[in-house]
Amino acid sequence: MKLGNLGVKFSLLLALVWLIGGGITLVTLANHLRTQAEQTVEERAEIVLMAMQSARDYTQHNIQPLVAAYLNDPTATQNTFSQEVIPNFAARSIFANFKAQDPSFQDYSYKEAAVNPTNPIDQADPFEAQLFPQLQPLTSAPPAMLSGYRTMENTQLFYLARPLTMADASCLECHGNPRHAPQALVDMYGDRNGFGWNLNEIVATQIVYVPADMIFARGRQNLVTVAKTFLSIFGALFITINLLLWRTVIRPLKVLTSTAKQISACPIQSGQTVPTEDAALSTLTLRRDEPGQLARAFQYMIHVLGQREQDLQRAVDERTQSLAQEMRDRQAAQSALQTYAHAINHDLRNIIMGIVSVLRGLQFRSPPSTNRRMTQSSTSSVAEDAQPITVEPEAIALIERGCDRQLALMNTLMEVQSKDVWRLAVRLAPVDLQSLIAELLTTYQVRQCAAKTTLSQHLARDLPKVQADANQIQRVFENLIDNALKYNPGGVAIAITADLVPSEDKGDRSMVQWH
Repeated sequence: MKLGNLGVKFSLLLALVWLIGGGITLVTLANHLRTQAEQTVEERAEIVLMAMQSARDYTQHNIQPLVAAYLNDPTATQNTFSQEVIPNFAARSIFANFKAQDPSFQDYSYKEAAVNPTNPIDQADPFEAQLFPQLQPLTSAPPAMLSGYRTMENTQLFYLARPLTMADASCLECHGNPRHAPQALVDMYGDRNGFGWNLNEIVATQIVYVPADMIFARGRQNLVTVAKTFLSIFGALFITINLLLWRTVIRPLKVLTSTAKQISACPIQSGQTVPTEDAALSTLTLRRDEPGQLARAFQYMIHVLGQREQDLQRAVDERTQSLAQEMRDRQAAQSALQTYAHAINHDLRNIIMGIVSVLRGLQFRSPPSTNRRMTQSSTSSVAEDAQPITVEPEAIALIERGCDRQLALMNTLMEVQSKDVWRLAVRLAPVDLQSLIAELLTTYQVRQCAAKTTLSQHLARDLPKVQADANQIQRVFENLIDNALKYNPGGVAIAITADLVPSEDKGDRSMVQWH
């Protein structure tokens, strides 16, 4: 199970919502259940108080008058005081009997705490004595009740208290002045406690104690029951939602993802469906919800991609055929151009070879002279009228070298290097720059005179021979001089300068610098 899966993320989100919501719910519910358990116990304790008060009232209003009449009867054989006629004793006795009959009240305790009690058993402890000022405002009819928690003998108890007010003046006969009290009462409890009570005074408080553990246990029991119910409902919802999510979202997305991967992995022809997902995708397209709409869009996209694939393939085939035809046409044109170049080169070579043959024949037939001149006359029918032509041997040699250079250039044009048919082959050889520049100056003497241009050279005397192609480097200088003569006004001075300078990136080697 990967964390990036949608199902895992949704499950984690549900679990997080459940933890947060369940925690808040359980805390709130625990407080509510505790309060409810406390209210339940308080209601039962209130029932106990009401029952004890009813026992007191019945004893006081029904039993005591009968006993008093019996004690005042002169015919009675025995006129003794009995504590069963005391409301407090009757309430405690009835509560003890009540606890014995109902086991659910075994942990309850009842007490009528008084600061000045008749029976020492009812003596209020310091905590109970502190309740009297709080009970003073609660003496309305029916009296209100006071509840809370206290710790007694390391046990936390919940208490419910109500004030007990001296509202009957007849009670002062026994609890007013000890001298007016029945002698039997004085003999039983003494004359120090339980006397001096005043009318409408809070003389005691009726308290019912319940262990707090009972309240907490009941709250926990209710909480556990509710938590189990909550967990069961959440578990059922969790499984149901995950199954629904898997069926309606995750599984359709897996089908669409697999389809998209197959579309990107291989070409899909027009009308072709994905083989491994055909049934699943077709089933998914029958749905009317959003995944079904997306599946139908995927199906249409496959169809469109197939058509575009075919169109693209046809376009590629047509373009390939067009390029192949264009290549064939270019090869044919190149072959024709090469044939034409061979023919032109052949014709030019024949002309140049003829000129070279004539020049060499003239040099061969001319006798050497002191001034190194030769005279050529025409052998035609007008020989006697022709004027002799005087040609310097240096000029003939210059023409011969020019023809040789033209033949070398023509041969270079026809050479092929590597796979490039028009790439010129460079023939490296030692070249004397002094001689090369001097020959150029001689060649351009006529043109510089016509253009009134001064052409000069300033070459260092220590220039060494350089490795270069003599024909190609001469063409470079010719192009430079031709451009200078063509694009500058007449009378411009053209100077060719070359110096030998040390090379910066070649160590102790030197290089020729031109200006």
